Parts: sequence; structure tokens; C-alpha cells
Amino acid sequence: MIILLAVSDDPLRDAIEETFVVERTGWAGERVRRATERLQLGLPEAQRLETLVVWMDDHTAFTAQGRTVYISRRLLERLPDDDAAAFVIAHELAHHRLGHLPALPASWLGVARLLLVRLETAWVATPARETDADLLAIEMCIDAGYDPERCIGALEHLVNVSLDYGDVDGVLSAEDQALRRSHPALAGRIAAVQAHAAAARRGVRQPLDVTLRRERQWRRKALVAAGAGAAAVCALVILRRPPRWAM
Repeated sequence: MIILLAVSDDPLRDAIEETFVVERTGWAGERVRRATERLQLGLPEAQRLETLVVWMDDHTAFTAQGRTVYISRRLLERLPDDDAAAFVIAHELAHHRLGHLPALPASWLGVARLLLVRLETAWVATPARETDADLLAIEMCIDAGYDPERCIGALEHLVNVSLDYGDVDGVLSAEDQALRRSHPALAGRIAAVQAHAAAARRGVRQPLDVTLRRERQWRRKALVAAGAGAAAVCALVILRRPPRWAM
């Protein structure tokens, strides 16, 4: 899942730290730090992102412009090991590497803070972008020495969450239905990641310029969305309700 932020100095992180409890010590903080550092070995310090554990009700992870990945404590505590947690974090890091978070004008500053956790819309998170992020994420995990099958356990956990909430379409939706959702069906995501993990071990790599083909579409949708800025104020009352599961 992606959340679009309007400026580069991270007012979203400020708002999240003011609104939610952020867990920095103990096993949860240690796990995400360990995985985040391992996934970014070799990157210059200035390019590395940080992962925060946030106490939210739902099983979710997301990122935005800035240098932060967010994962809910509820999701993290259900993941069985570092490998599964690493895949969730790698998926969010991949959104940055794939250019899914283009810079927007500073005039959006007033709206950005209001879009806290609820701006998961079709023009921000799309099935194509989520698939791209999944495939790059499994490459990153393999490169970091994680077990790909254990990494896929993160998606298998989301299957259980989705079924618990009765969201069968989120697991097994038809292709035409999947195109109307922000994320592909989980069964398809798992199959795609498994296939790509096997291909990655043979040297097949996800191109990092995949979103350049969609640049014009991105700009057009950003302009349309700008007209909806005033409606963001109405979203303030639901800012504490992120999706039940998303990443």
C-alpha cells in the first residue's frame, strides 16, 4: 500500500507520531531495524529508509514520500519470523525504488497532514504497482539472504486475515474484479511471487524503470486528484481507520 505525501519534509511522520503509539524498543523495534538494515546493506546512508512500528488496529504496512516505512504492531506480531517481516518491509522499500512516490508541489502541504493513513485510492495504489513491488521485494529478500518461502508467509498470513473478515474476493477474485481493486487478489500475488522467486534465482530481474511507462498516466491522475483536495478535510474523522489489511 502507498500513501501519497505532498512534501519532502515528512509531515505525515510527524502526524503519525503525534496520533499513534510508536514502539521503538523491545523485540518489535529490534526486528524491523534488523530487517530494514539488512535489506539496505550497500546503500549510502542518505538513501536508507527507517521502519517504524505503529500501534494500529489493523494488519497493515504502508509508506509515503519521505524516508519512512510504517508497519502496524498487529501485523508484525502475527508474522512468524524475520523473513516474513522482511518481505513486508521490502515491499514498501520497493515502492520507493520503483518511483511510485513522485514529488508533488509544496502547495499540497495543507492537505498532506489530513491524508494521514486513509489515502489508499486507485490512483495511488494499483494492481500493477503492487505486483511490481511484490516482485522487486522478493528479489531484495533473496539478495539479503532471506528464505523466499518464509518471506511469502507474509502474504499467506494476509490470506487468513482476509478470510477472517469475509473478504473472499481479496483472496480469489476474478481478473475483471481484481482490476477494480487497489491490490491484486492474494492467491495471484502468492503465485506471482513464487514464480518470480524461481526466476530470480536464475538471474531474471525486475526492471527498476517499470513505472516510467506510466508517467503520463500518473501526472494526469495527480491533476484530477488535486481537485479533490478540499474533500480531504472530511476524511479527518476516519484517519484512525486504515484498511484492515494492506501492504
